[in-house]
Amino acid sequence: MLEPQHELKQRYTILAKVGSGGFGAVYKAMDAQFGNRVVAIKEMSQSNLNAKDVQAAFEAFQRESLLLANLNHPNLPRIYDQFTDTGRSYLVMDFIDGETLEARLQHIHGKRLPVEKVLEISLQLCDVLDYLHTRQPPIIFRDLKPANVMLTPAGHLYLIDFGIARHFKPGKAKDTTALGSTGYAAPEQYGRSQTTVRSDIYSLGATMHQLLTGDDPTETPFHFGPIELPPHTALAGLDDLVFSMVSISASQRPESVALVRQKLQQIATLYTSERTMPLLKGMLPVKEPPGKQATGIHNSRKITQYHLTKQPNTLFLCFGHSSRVTSLSWSPDNKLLASASFDKSVILWDTATGQQARTYQKHTSRVLALCWSPDGRFVASADDEGTVHVWEAASGELVYIYKGHTYRSLHAVAWSPDGARIASAGVDQQVHIWDPMEQKTLFKYQRHTDTVEAVAWSPDGTRLASAGKDQQLHVWQPESQKTQSRSWFGLISSLWHSSSPQQQAFEHAGPIQALAWSPDGKQVVTATGSNERRVSVWHLASRTRTRLEIIPQSTKNAVAWSPDGALLAVGGNDRLVQLWKPSGDHCTFTYPGHQGNIHAVAWSPDGTRIASAGVDRSVQIWKAPR
Repeated sequence: MLEPQHELKQRYTILAKVGSGGFGAVYKAMDAQFGNRVVAIKEMSQSNLNAKDVQAAFEAFQRESLLLANLNHPNLPRIYDQFTDTGRSYLVMDFIDGETLEARLQHIHGKRLPVEKVLEISLQLCDVLDYLHTRQPPIIFRDLKPANVMLTPAGHLYLIDFGIARHFKPGKAKDTTALGSTGYAAPEQYGRSQTTVRSDIYSLGATMHQLLTGDDPTETPFHFGPIELPPHTALAGLDDLVFSMVSISASQRPESVALVRQKLQQIATLYTSERTMPLLKGMLPVKEPPGKQATGIHNSRKITQYHLTKQPNTLFLCFGHSSRVTSLSWSPDNKLLASASFDKSVILWDTATGQQARTYQKHTSRVLALCWSPDGRFVASADDEGTVHVWEAASGELVYIYKGHTYRSLHAVAWSPDGARIASAGVDQQVHIWDPMEQKTLFKYQRHTDTVEAVAWSPDGTRLASAGKDQQLHVWQPESQKTQSRSWFGLISSLWHSSSPQQQAFEHAGPIQALAWSPDGKQVVTATGSNERRVSVWHLASRTRTRLEIIPQSTKNAVAWSPDGALLAVGGNDRLVQLWKPSGDHCTFTYPGHQGNIHAVAWSPDGTRIASAGVDRSVQIWKAPR
């Protein structure tokens, strides 16, 4: 056991032991090389192990490090380092401040959760499992259970312990080794046949059954008792879904997690509507969107839409996505709103009616960002496979796919004000500037050291602002200085270069999630997560900043500047959208309409409306207060 203040690799200082089991322990530690950030260190000790167990432990460590190193998802911990020291192996990853779902159940009377909490957790698990299953080759987790699910105080979920996860191998009759946890593992995991995505679906079903009933599946493997649910018609199909997921025969289970997620989202949407209906006196059902031939919509999901006519500020509550909404963008003429989602689709909403005008479904992975062309003719949407689709808004016709990035997962895309260039960025730590008409890359900006989360052109199109997980805001001129940034707010003190007037450092303790330019091009606002959890307005001429002391503090995922520059809209994990004066004086308005973390906020070009969206799958359009 490592004692507090013990130092590893002359870099990591042990703070406390936070867990143990299997072949070692888990420690909370401080990483001196990166601003004393807090990390988790997994230790594999060879003491008291025979040669076979040592080999098994080492292989599990190798599997976990190799798998996580190539994955990027909000519900997965990031890996930072792997090393050996005095005969022990170590894995360094994100420290998750929370408790396991197993521990949470132990503290609850009856060891069961409310239905709405089960749905929330299950949908998050579906998101991360679908991500794993859609990798090439697919990744089968094989050990989903409450002990391998971490929950933060804010309700965010992380899937942990990839020690027995494996890649699916087509044509293989069965797994080399029978592994899993009794009660949660599917029958095929006991050596009968190869595990598939349906094996993880079985484990998800067993976990959901436990959360709904309080029954521990380890006590009666393969046997699941009846589920008693509240008397809501929306929940009528929930027990049938769970029992189909835990079918002994894999062929009788849903064929994909995406189908499970779709059904759960329908149940969650209807259940929420039924429970809140008495409070929403102005809620009126609207007609289904026009047919496929009239609008180009191909929509296999039947999701109820609602038009909020009498709620303060709310104009439309739009349902159409089956997973979290990641990005929003208004058309230049204010008539359409585009939304991107984990469900691999982009929906264009008619902002006069709140109904779907068109759905674009040619992405093969999660859509993480989008933007309109300045003339309103095209939409560019970036996905988790590292491609940007440029498509015609009126027809839905795909015009071009940009494939210049070397790694998967693009988190940001922005069209230049003159319409001639697009900037895109993501996990490969680069910002690409490319010509969508000539279909060629013009320049690659390569000064970031981690994932780039946000990119935006200045209003006059002469500069770009880019920022991300390396805790840096870069402001640079792509035309005149292609190898050096024009102005660089390096937000880690180690980046300070006192001899260079082009670079300056400011203390910033968290990754930057979002940014936006002021309409006059003199300021940039950034939103951060992690320990910082701040919104900062950067004054470019004076190289100073104003901090907005937003209460409650939570990770901020989205910011938008009003067209007149008078207000900032800020959304995050507190499920609120707040409007603030850029001076940081006070909050002028709070919009509480969401039931999940907010990931996108967009102000209409005419300044009269605001759109917001996130984990609850809804796109909400509301009046901007005067």
